[in-house]
Amino acid sequence: EIYTLSLHDALPISVGSCYDLMGRADEAVSQFFQARELFGLANGAESPLYGSACEGLTKALIHAGRYEEAFDRLEETFLNNAEKDAIHLTPLFELMGYALEDLVNPGKMDASELARLEVPIEIAVKNMMHRGLDQDGNAGVVFERMAQVLLRCSMAEGNDAQQQAAAKRREFARYLLQRASPLVEECTKSGEADLTYISMMINMELQVLDTQDSLYRKSLGDSLTAARADRKSTRLNSSH
Repeated sequence: EIYTLSLHDALPISVGSCYDLMGRADEAVSQFFQARELFGLANGAESPLYGSACEGLTKALIHAGRYEEAFDRLEETFLNNAEKDAIHLTPLFELMGYALEDLVNPGKMDASELARLEVPIEIAVKNMMHRGLDQDGNAGVVFERMAQVLLRCSMAEGNDAQQQAAAKRREFARYLLQRASPLVEECTKSGEADLTYISMMINMELQVLDTQDSLYRKSLGDSLTAARADRKSTRLNSSH
């Protein structure tokens, strides 16, 4: 059976936005949940309307203090935007802002959860490149924020598997920053926009990456030294 939308079906997203602006977050959440379900039935999870309902739901859940649910919807919304044929950079930038500024930085969510955005970010970057949206200052700003998200969840700590995964994300973050730097600098130099602050952020983040990579290499070296010592001890014990 094909489900078609009527004007009445589209009301929950508008009502939800009004409730959220009025500070009635729980009522906004209820409306956006309804809108998400309706648009999912009518258009599918890949549609822009479904993504809009999910983005509204993300913000309403944050305002309602339901942070884990908010990040679930944020991840879904980011992927929806990343896969669009008509991909736009502004929603991607804003969603990463919610993740960093509304969830991780205030301590509402552990930074390690940001690793869930690694694959959606990869999809977004490939889509941007495919559509030629990776060549200007706007792309540079988005690349920097993507790198910031990846860096926040990629400290050189944890067990071997966690360290390897973090090192892979840091490599991706470094690639994004290296792509971002000349785009941002050119935008500032041309007078189109003053992105000096973004350039400073890029330089700081590259320094943090250098530090974390150094710690990871040291950890690998210590592990190899310990492994050699264990093998040597085993050989000595077996010879007696």
